Amino acid sequence: MKNRFLLFLLLPFCFSASLARAHSLWLNIDDDRPEAGQKVQIEIGWGHKFPRDEVIKEGFLNEVYALDSKGARILIKQVSPTEFEFVPTAQGCYAILANIHPGFLSKTTEGYKLQPKKGLENVVSCFRYDIRAKAVMNVGDSVKMPDQPVGDPLEIIPLKHGRHLKQGEILPVKVIYNGKALAFADVRATYAGFSDQPNTFALSTKTDKDGTARIKLLEKGSWLVNVMYEVPYPDKEECDNYRYNYSFTFAVQ
Repeated sequence: MKNRFLLFLLLPFCFSASLARAHSLWLNIDDDRPEAGQKVQIEIGWGHKFPRDEVIKEGFLNEVYALDSKGARILIKQVSPTEFEFVPTAQGCYAILANIHPGFLSKTTEGYKLQPKKGLENVVSCFRYDIRAKAVMNVGDSVKMPDQPVGDPLEIIPLKHGRHLKQGEILPVKVIYNGKALAFADVRATYAGFSDQPNTFALSTKTDKDGTARIKLLEKGSWLVNVMYEVPYPDKEECDNYRYNYSFTFAVQ
């Protein structure tokens, strides 16, 4: 009876710990190879299980927008809390980007708090989170590679054109941090239908010294590549680390 009571007390804490470690943001796009003028549906993914898990809480989402091949920012129409519509007007390669409001998460002996260490008691650890997502849309007969950085602090860049992604092939991706190649970073990837368990990925690898990782495209369908990276926070009295979480989604024919 005592053990059951202890488990009951710990369950909310364990759930919060899992939430803090593993929440990711991603983009589900119904057609990443549309024609110019075609309406494309974009869905916000959030949680632990790709391609659909939780509904992101109101107020968490910060921006959802597109960049064209010249780097011009394009507004995307929001049609519900988690759904957006985009109509590309010209052929070319578009980056679809999303991010949540950055913030602090402190672990205390009483649970997790969405604030820095200052003003809290019994703090175990703290990180400032930065969570972002990217997808690439190739419109019409676009032949331009989407290999230019978009300016995110941590970023995953595909090194193969989306129109040529086939089952069984290798997709090389480059991971950069503050504009420079991130060597020996952990990279995880999975595809829709691989597992219904949280935080479960089809494969994991590392970037090489040039920041490049190679993803074996095991199945057709929707794919996600994810990188998490931490660096020390400059003011240890406020927080311990920056934690960056970046997801890139794409389709395999």
